[in-house]
Amino acid sequence: MKRTLIALAAVAACGAAMAQSSVSVYGRVDLSLGNLKELDKGSQSRMIDGNLTSTRLGFRGTEDLGGGLKASFKMEHRFDADTGASEDPFWKGESTLSLSGGFGELKLGRSSTIYDEVRGLSASSSVFDSAFTPSSNGVFGSGGDYSSRFNNKITYALPAMGNLYGGVEYALDEDPDAKADMIGAKLGYKSGPLNLAMGLQQEKGKDNDYMMVAAAYDFGVASVSGGYNVRNGNAASGDDNEFTVGVTVPLGALQLSAGFATGKTEKAGATSSKASGFGLGATYALSKRTKLYGGLRSHNVKDGSGTKTADTRLFAVGVRHDF
Repeated sequence: MKRTLIALAAVAACGAAMAQSSVSVYGRVDLSLGNLKELDKGSQSRMIDGNLTSTRLGFRGTEDLGGGLKASFKMEHRFDADTGASEDPFWKGESTLSLSGGFGELKLGRSSTIYDEVRGLSASSSVFDSAFTPSSNGVFGSGGDYSSRFNNKITYALPAMGNLYGGVEYALDEDPDAKADMIGAKLGYKSGPLNLAMGLQQEKGKDNDYMMVAAAYDFGVASVSGGYNVRNGNAASGDDNEFTVGVTVPLGALQLSAGFATGKTEKAGATSSKASGFGLGATYALSKRTKLYGGLRSHNVKDGSGTKTADTRLFAVGVRHDF
């Protein structure tokens, strides 16, 4: 009888431990058929991976350590579904370990930067922040764009402070042959349908400083987002001033979206290039996990004399499945 009670207690303890921990496998496959036309390269029809969002396979888990403290991990692999080829590095999406509690969250490893999250907010209603979004696909960064992920990164997210949120981060320079460190910061305010944020990112390796102010608002019948971005570079790369705006209209299972972006690079006080573009797109939810979509993106870049240095048009229709 005593042994039976001990065994039952052990089983109960194991059950409690399992209840405090969770590990899940998730993923996404996104494939489309489309046509890409580029300046001096002509037009090509192709099967394209990740036009709505990147194809991925991931593992994540959380353990309750008690006293409000939790340990979490996330490992996310990116690959091209049209060929089966892995992207480099293998855990390109994320590979992190974190501790969170009343003090906030401390995250270590490779992940997106908090400045990238502000960029994402600025495009959240601009053609689904996808390959059809003009700001993140050729318009921004005519003088040199930012790095969205860093290795060896330490990120601290502030604890809940009413409507305020934010964080700071630093990527360690472990490359003996090049500067690879980065400093970032984010501060935001979210209240109901309104979300405002400012992000900063300093990349030593590129000698660039980035600053973005982003906003999004959900009116119910439509949501809008927008942002203003500044890049301060060196004499060779110049400085960028960039703007984006987008709108998404939900119609039941159907969502329609449009986006516009423009940017300008200046060197020594003179305009060295201008970029502009627009995007249109639609998604239709077949279920909670499967969407049909279609989109168009067109953008061009001109140098200081008005000559086109880039002229791109992308059209595609596809399907995305989450699991």
